[in-house]
Amino acid sequence: MRVDLVSAVRLLAASMVVAALASCGGGGGGSGSGSAGTPVPTATLALTSSNAQNVAGDATVAGIQAADKGPTIVFGVQLQGGSALPRSHVLSRFLERQIGQVLQPRPALLAGIVTTTNCQVSGTRTEDQSAGSIVRTFNACSDFANESVSGSVVISGISGTASSFSASISTNLTFSFTGFADLTFTGNFAFSETGLGGTSSTITISGAQLVLYEGTNTEQLGSFTLTTTTDTSTLGTTDTLTFSYASTEIGGSVLVTTLTPFQTNPGSEFPHAGALQIVGANGSSIKVTINGDEFGATPQLTIQLDADGNGVFELTLNKNWADIT
Repeated sequence: MRVDLVSAVRLLAASMVVAALASCGGGGGGSGSGSAGTPVPTATLALTSSNAQNVAGDATVAGIQAADKGPTIVFGVQLQGGSALPRSHVLSRFLERQIGQVLQPRPALLAGIVTTTNCQVSGTRTEDQSAGSIVRTFNACSDFANESVSGSVVISGISGTASSFSASISTNLTFSFTGFADLTFTGNFAFSETGLGGTSSTITISGAQLVLYEGTNTEQLGSFTLTTTTDTSTLGTTDTLTFSYASTEIGGSVLVTTLTPFQTNPGSEFPHAGALQIVGANGSSIKVTINGDEFGATPQLTIQLDADGNGVFELTLNKNWADIT
């Protein structure tokens, strides 16, 4: 769980930022070295006192679209080692600002137009345009020192109006960073935004499966829907979400959903209010209650475990955002 986002190229950026979603984790544990392809464990995980913080951290950070440590690329600027507190809403914010421009109807899209250009440092990218889609293929393409990408991204079903736009995005990309294990990301998702030009706008990102391989670690989001509504006057956000989360690090799969929508103030990276439920095997569950953002008093998070599914919490952990990232 080691990637944040993007390259300067917008279509590539769309895919890399999705990798941020699948690589969001917190709560501990590193990944080993090795080749992509380690299968993710899909058996439902029993939630216990020994894994409660790790599972709660991974699921919560994934839900708010934050990222962990490692080679962090933010709008084309590589920050090795990440930051003390990572950005949240990485996926929604970037897609809103960058991909929205790409997904608007583009008269220049003409069937049969194929162009190949050199990347800024080395390698090439090829773009194949059609009447309703864009396909970009990357061959060891490097726009920044010590990183490159190979593979392809397809944006199709492009539709837009003055107040909304949508598209389908499919990726199969491998990112290489000097000093880190390769990251291979595959998946398909739908992206839409409504309310453009109004008092609030809503971004919805949904799909069946996103998979990220890093060394021997594999992460997977399934049946996911992430919705972020932004008040255009205050820039405060409200998030609701549902998804399944599995990884080789936690050793299984859990279901994640908001009990109370997350509320994030403008200028804060993390929510100051909201609650999340994580459900595992045999009725076991975890409730994560957000007491404050990164500026709030301790404890900013309360993690409660019901290991036997009887409705009674046997364990309560008081943590801060820094503890799960």
